[in-house]
This record gives sequence, structure tokens and C-alpha cells, in this order.
Amino acid sequence: MIQNSFLLFALFLSVSLSAAPTREAFALEERAVSGIPIEAFELGDPSLKIELWARSPMIFSPVAMDFDAKGRLWTTEGIDYQRGMRIKEGRSIMVLEDKDRDGQADSSHVFVTEKEIRHAALGIAVFDNRIVLSSTPSIVVYTDVNRNAVFDVGLDKREVFLTGFRDASHDHTLHAVVGAPSGQWHFSYGNRGADIKTKDGRHHISGCYYGYSDGIGKKSSDGEVYVGGMTMRVNPDGTGLTPTGENMRNTHDMFVSSFGDIYQSDNDDPAHARISWVMEYANMGYADLSDGSRSWEEVAKSWEEPAGWSKRLRFSRSHWRENYPGAFPPGTIYGAGSPTGNVLIEDHTLGLAGTYLVACMVRKEVMAVTPRWKDAQIEMGDPQPFIRLKNDWKGEFFLPTDLALAPDGSLFLSDFYNDTSRGTNHVSGSIYRITRKDEKQLMLPEVNFSTTSGLIEALKNPAVNVRSHAAHLLVKKGKEAFGPVLSFLQEVSGKTVFQARALWVLAQIGGNKLVQEFLDNEEDEKLQVVAYRALRHADPIGTLGLARKYADSKNLFLRREIALSLRGVAFEDCYSILESLVDGYDGINRFYLEALGVAFHGKEERVYDEIVSKQFPEPSSWAWKAKNLAWRLHTSEAIRDLDLCIRSQKPPVDEFRLLAMAFASFRTDEEREDRIKHLLALAQLPEFSAENYQITVEEIVEKDLNDLQGELMETSYLIPQQLGHLTKVSKPVEIAQLKGDANRGKVVASKCYLCHKIEGIGVGFGPNLTHWGKDRTIEEIVREIVYPDEKLAHGYDKPVRLVSRKTGETAEGLLSNYSWHAGSLKLKVLGGQTRKILFRRAGAKIDYLKESWMPSASEMGMSDQDLADLAVYMQSTGSGDNNSTIGDSGESFPPTGNEPGWKVVTGDDF
Repeated sequence: MIQNSFLLFALFLSVSLSAAPTREAFALEERAVSGIPIEAFELGDPSLKIELWARSPMIFSPVAMDFDAKGRLWTTEGIDYQRGMRIKEGRSIMVLEDKDRDGQADSSHVFVTEKEIRHAALGIAVFDNRIVLSSTPSIVVYTDVNRNAVFDVGLDKREVFLTGFRDASHDHTLHAVVGAPSGQWHFSYGNRGADIKTKDGRHHISGCYYGYSDGIGKKSSDGEVYVGGMTMRVNPDGTGLTPTGENMRNTHDMFVSSFGDIYQSDNDDPAHARISWVMEYANMGYADLSDGSRSWEEVAKSWEEPAGWSKRLRFSRSHWRENYPGAFPPGTIYGAGSPTGNVLIEDHTLGLAGTYLVACMVRKEVMAVTPRWKDAQIEMGDPQPFIRLKNDWKGEFFLPTDLALAPDGSLFLSDFYNDTSRGTNHVSGSIYRITRKDEKQLMLPEVNFSTTSGLIEALKNPAVNVRSHAAHLLVKKGKEAFGPVLSFLQEVSGKTVFQARALWVLAQIGGNKLVQEFLDNEEDEKLQVVAYRALRHADPIGTLGLARKYADSKNLFLRREIALSLRGVAFEDCYSILESLVDGYDGINRFYLEALGVAFHGKEERVYDEIVSKQFPEPSSWAWKAKNLAWRLHTSEAIRDLDLCIRSQKPPVDEFRLLAMAFASFRTDEEREDRIKHLLALAQLPEFSAENYQITVEEIVEKDLNDLQGELMETSYLIPQQLGHLTKVSKPVEIAQLKGDANRGKVVASKCYLCHKIEGIGVGFGPNLTHWGKDRTIEEIVREIVYPDEKLAHGYDKPVRLVSRKTGETAEGLLSNYSWHAGSLKLKVLGGQTRKILFRRAGAKIDYLKESWMPSASEMGMSDQDLADLAVYMQSTGSGDNNSTIGDSGESFPPTGNEPGWKVVTGDDF
């Protein structure tokens, strides 16, 4: 025991003192820092078992995994993750193999070691003898020419496939490549951004306040402005780079189903981790929708947040911008988490076909959801524990990082073996294998990529990149493969997943007519969608004719896909199709509406003027369909008509808030100014004078429609501590006995106008006091003026003081929309103006104050009688306002109670 302890101490001492330890040095740690015993795990499916497959020193701190066709497991390591050192030889790609097929790895070797590989490379994919490493700033492809699973310098090839991904030291960057049924490659990266140029002349730029700020607002070569993080696809030769989804926070991993659907897991702001389906071209709503320049904290609304916050519960609908037109519904938000690797199981070997698994490091478990096609969308459902630690073992350093299916259908899980996602000094790691308890030894299928029959058989393979590579090679064979693929399609009749894989290939090798037969078959909605997608991929120009033919299909999933295919199509070429798609909108489904938004993109004005406004010419009588279409289009004319609709129908506050979010969205500075005028005019109407309406307008104008530029605190903003000569006032209970006069109190109230609005007069620095006194006694009103620090106004911004260590300037005011990630906050200063302070760049210290900025009655020079008069006046203000939240639109809100992703939420709804 003493000897082992000394060995452990000596090991860590040597590792700590050496800037470049060797793999052999780490190997000494294997028993000192052991892995987790099998009995510590519990599985959500009792028919399955988990077994140790490999452990250090075979593999250290495994990060990402993939299987090749021979059943060898390729991994990246995070040996020196956050240790502040590099191992002597550099970072390695490791290859592990179970040669005797006894369920445990018996060999491990280095494929390649490079000093250029980033620490903990976040993705690896194997397509036959092409090993694709995701190692920011680049996707690197190694070609193992002699197929010996060792990179031989001078013989094997190394190619920088794509480069320009930002911030090699961060995890919000490039992640794994994964094959698609079309034969293309898909990949994702987080919101550190990218600036990528391809060999076929494409230039892709995506910025975000979180990372690549220089890319904010810049157009890519396709003329679009993109917001990172993103999902993308590309041909295996590096051409055809195309965005498929944008504006995630950190889509750490993604998967493409055989139907062509993209699933992703997004981490990791507290309480907002999610598992999502990504509709093509979807804006997933993390940063500002238009250019990524603003954090969600900058625009968070008080009425979108719960009364009480917990990291285990949803915090704010502002986070994924759910109430903005153009934001795609966020999917399943499951709370605090840091999801990493994922896999969609379509194979029946484990009895888990249709299950999407996500590894989450914060929850220390693997979660399972079952994506379900419903209405026009795919819903992920609530996650269930699939693999986790038993209660007695919760303290173990289990850190699940990736999941992969082997060619024999067994499931593999990598464990980084650490206590948190931030890393410690533990260097170990394990890989586990999950199989059925009642199964004998699984057989490894033989894969032959050199023959057509071998490629056909490989289409059935559970390992995604094996079957994707087979599809790619079949497409390259062209008409030569037509007969065998057709025979395969007939052979697998009734097996929808296999049929889908065949359709993707057939559409690209001359089988258009056969694929269209599936498009005509309304009995199988999923294969209809696959047929349309496959034909569109093979012949984008010819898809327009199909869109015309099927635009009135009863299959909502197909209509959604048709809408997506109209992005970039001129209005004149798709007018009739758009009319049919609009006719098919039920006025409720948010997913379908966002698909329409993709179809409308770039032609919004003509769509509204020539389709929507003609179908719905009377805004005063609009039902939900017209309202939502105008809301989603939010052109100048649409806003004008929404304004008329709101004035006529006088909606309740929850509906008012939803419709008002169309005014929060603008495309030009001229539109921004126009939106402000419309909203402020609405706020002047007696029907909307109640506090909830007023707060809605104020927050949208201040948070969404401002044109704030970040300041580095080169000016001080100070609040005076005294307004007039000091006076001495009595106790509130004594003042309450005096007889007050409301007319005299209105004159005294002029002292309040410096910071507050009362019945439309004054400055909106502090809370609006119009209704404040109506439900309070004279003594309560007086007490809060005499002792303002006793009770800070609930729900209003926090009083803070910032002092810049760089400039020496001081800023005092009310804090709102603090964003640690963006390094900015908004400060409402005296006079009601809001300033955007770049506190991190300014080197500012933030002091959160427990006292109010409001001077006491004594500091405002008030007498006892002044206070008595003011209290009586405050009780009378706002008495003529209509405070009802019940409108007269004649409709309920929402239209039904259960539309996914389509409900404006107020604070007490959480």
C-alpha cells in the first residue's frame, strides 16, 4: 500500500514538473487512477448489459469515436486537456481492436501523432481508408493508402479539407463529420464562428457576439448573412459546401437519419440545454436572428421569465428567442446540461431502432429520446435515462463523451473519466460496450467496398459512416449500379429505413421515375418526403415542377419540404406554389409557419402584398391565420395592418405581446424607426394604458429597437444623492394622520418626474408610478418614500455602480440584460437613456447595490404635508385606465392549448 502511494505521488510529481511527459508516463497512472466498475451502472432497458471494452493505458481520456468497416474503433484523446502541457510526442489518433471477438479490446496503437492536432480533438469519422479529423481550425483528411491503420509518412496522404473554423482552444468550435444517406458529409460547429473558403469558390462566413465578431453582418458568397453555430453539408471532394441550420449555441454533435433529418444536441447555458430536430435552413435562435450581434440576455423580457429561477427548470423563453418571428421552436429543453456525443439507432440488433441517444457530461448520463413525426414537425419528446450511475456511485468521475454503433450493431460509450467538464488532473478513461443479455457473440459483417454487391450489402450496416460511404461509391458507379440498387429496393420492401437509403442512391443514378412512384404514394408519408428530398438533391432545378404538382398534398411533412425547396426561387416562378402552401396553413402550427418563412425568404414584400393581403383584406376582422402570416412576414405593410388589427380587436395582454414581437423585428434602420413610432402610438391608447401593456412596449422599444453601440466607459454617468435642502420628516404613521390634498400633491409629484412617469408625464428611469398607489394605504405610500431602501421595486432593474479600472470613470444606474458571455450590460442612466457598457473590455468592476437610487423624502426636501398630499394624489392616479387583460378579438389565445413551440408565456405560466 505504501509502495503504491509513493508511486502515485511520484507519478503526479513527474507529470506536474515536466512540460512534455510521454504516453508511457501516463500509462503508469492506469491502476492509480482506476475506472468505474460495471456494477456502478444502471441501464434504462433491462434487456441490455454494459461491459468494459477498453481502459487506460490502451486509451486515455477518450473524446470522440468512430468505427471503420473492419470493426476497428478510432478515437481521439484528451490526455492534456486543460493541464497546460502537451505530451512529448504530440496528440494522437488511436486505433483499438477486438481481434479475437471476445467482447474486449486486445490491441491499441497510434495511427498518427501530430503536434498540430488540437488538444481533445472534438470529432473523428472514418470512411473506408479516409480518416476525417475535426481539429480546429481545420477538417483534416488522412488517407491510409496501404490500409495498415498506421500513417506512413511519404506514402499516406494528409489533406487540409476545410479550414477557417475559429478558436482552436475552445469547445464551441468544430465538431465531428458524419455521413448522410445521400453520400454527402455533414458537420457542425459552435458559435465561435467560421470563415471558410472552398476549392469550388464558395466563401462561407458566420459571426456571433460570442466568438468571431469580425464576421457579424458579413455576407457569404451566396449573399446570405449567417450566425454561428451551424450545421453544414459538403461533398466528400470538398465541393458544394451548404449551410443547413444556423444560430445554435454549441451544437456539439449531430446526426443525419436515413430519411435525411438532422438531429442535434445543444449546450450549455444553465437550464437551457436541449435536444432538437433541425429543419433545413432553420434559425435556432441563440443570438440575434439577423446577424448574431446581440446575446439573448440583452433582449430578455421580464414577461418571458418565471417568477422563481432554478437551474433545474426552464429559465426564460428569451433564451432561444421563441417569441420572435423567424426563430425555430427550440425542441426539448431539459435543463442544466452539457450534451456531447450522440447517435441515432436505426438498427434492430439491440431492440432500440428509432432511439436517439445523447451523452451529457453535466448530468453524467446517456439520455434517450424517440423522435416522432407529428403534424408538420418532428418532436423529440422528453429524455429518459439510458445509462447512468446508481445512487451509491453518484460521486464517481463518470464523464460520458461520445457514442458510436459498431458494424455488428453493438453500442459503444466513451468515458473521459473526470469529475466535471472543466477537467482535473485525472488521466485515465474507459470505453464500454452495450449489447443484449440474451445475445450470443455478435458477428462482424464482412464489408467489401470494391464490388457493387458488397456496397449494396453495406447499405444495411448499422455503422453510419460505413453505409454512407457505400452510398457515395454506388453513386459514383452511376448507371452501372442501377439494377443492383433497384433489386435491393425490391428486396427490402416494407423496411422503410432500408428503402429510404436505396431511394437516395437511385435518385442520383438515373432512377428518377422510380423514385417519383414513391412520391405518388400517399400511403407512406415518410417515403414521400424521402423521395422529394432525394430528387431535389439529385436535380435541384427539376424540383420546381414537382413542387407545383404536390403543393396541395395532404401530407403536411411533404408540404413543409416543398416550402423549404423554394428558398432562393424567384417569386414569379413559384407564385402559385406559395398560394397553395399558404392555403394549407392551419393558422396554428409554428413549425409549418417557419417553413413558410423559409419559402418567403427574400420575397417577403411581394408575398404579403400579392398573396396575404389579398386573401385577408380586412385587418379588423383577422383571425389567427392572417395574424400569424403578417407576424412572420413583418414587412412594413404587414406591420401597418397588424397595427390596425390590434387597434380594432384590443387583444388581451398575452396576445398583444405575441403580435408586438413582430414590431421587434426589422430589416433596415428605417423599419426600426417605423416600429418604434407604431408601438409608442399604441401605448398612448386608453385601451393599452394598463401596466402590462406599457411594460411590453417599453421593453421592446428599449431592448429590441434601440441602436445602442458598445461603450468603453469614457464618460461618467452619476446619480445625484440629494435634490434640495435636507428636511426632517416625521414617522409614516404620524404623517398618515394628516389630511392630504390631491391637487397640491400633483404639484409635489413634479419632484418625481425626474425619474418616474406618472400618467404619461416624466422620465422613464425608475418604475412607472401611474398605478403604483391605487392599492396602497396612505401609510404604505409614505413609508416607501421616506424609507426607499427598505423595499426595492420587485421586477425592476437592479441598482449598480460600475468603476472602470482603465479609465477611472464611474457609471451609476439600473442594470438590465447583463451578459457575461458577451461581456456587456445595459445600464439605464439618469434621464431614462440606456447605455450599452462593454464592461469586460472597459475593465469595469460591477457593484450590485442593496439600496435604491431613489433619494429619501428628506433628501428631496419634502415636508410632512408634502408627503400627505403626494400620497393622496398617488392613490388617485391611473383610476381611469382599463386594466382588464380580456380583449374583444372574439378568439381564444392561443387557438388551442397545446401547439408545440407556439405559446407566448407570461411569468406565472412557468
